[in-house]
Amino acid sequence: MKGIRVIAAFFLWLGAGALWAQEKIVVGGSGALRTEMEQIAKAYMAKNPSDIIEVLPQSMSSSGGIDGVKAGRLAIGMVNRPLLDNERGGIAYRAIARGPVGVGVHKSFPVSNLTETQVCDIFSGKIKSWREVGGGESKIIVLARPAHDDGNTRIMRSQMACFRDVKITSEAIVLVRGGELLDAINRRPGTVGLVNVGSDFSGRENIKAVAIGGALPSVEALQNGKYRYTSDSGIVTLGEPQGLAKRFLEFVVGPEGQRVLARSGMVVVR
Repeated sequence: MKGIRVIAAFFLWLGAGALWAQEKIVVGGSGALRTEMEQIAKAYMAKNPSDIIEVLPQSMSSSGGIDGVKAGRLAIGMVNRPLLDNERGGIAYRAIARGPVGVGVHKSFPVSNLTETQVCDIFSGKIKSWREVGGGESKIIVLARPAHDDGNTRIMRSQMACFRDVKITSEAIVLVRGGELLDAINRRPGTVGLVNVGSDFSGRENIKAVAIGGALPSVEALQNGKYRYTSDSGIVTLGEPQGLAKRFLEFVVGPEGQRVLARSGMVVVR
């Protein structure tokens, strides 16, 4: 009996050692990189079974990712904008991927291309009907997000000359999260919003991004400079990343992570 107890204690010790060796981090925040992070995390854990990376399934916005890191709920927060001045204390930011920002509409609309002037006039409310841009008789419903957390509008203001001073129409419907904006476009013909183009559309088959000035928001157009409206999606950590967070982020910008990002229409930022 004594020998049995010794053997049992040995295996309990081995089990405790295995649990002790496991390391886990939680990743969450903006939906801009969520699908890619899920795929990269699965690839990482397949090669490193003792590490656990949990990517939260719901979008929390960039602010939610930053707040989660500050509160210790997240080891890595996903963001689609740089840090604001009042968010910087103790937080480290790193750009991970660059992708196109575009104008998202419902696929049922025949509109496939807009000029810069048309984009600005739609979001300012000057153009109110899709008929004015070749898209039928329905009213244009502009979707927007809160100014402090709206990286896509910030990008357009900095990269499209006529958008710089655009005042978003007072008739716009303001939605808190990017995922909510995408869901609205997916469900409601007539809606339009600024979107991160890529796997954000995953599971939302009714969304398309139109060409602007004849250039579609594609990886090729991004790389050759024909499509000029781009956004950096990144991560935040509490101080410089350490341990598993550091190892995982090195994997994200490595060859396997690059392949996942490329499939979503993005390129790695180094």
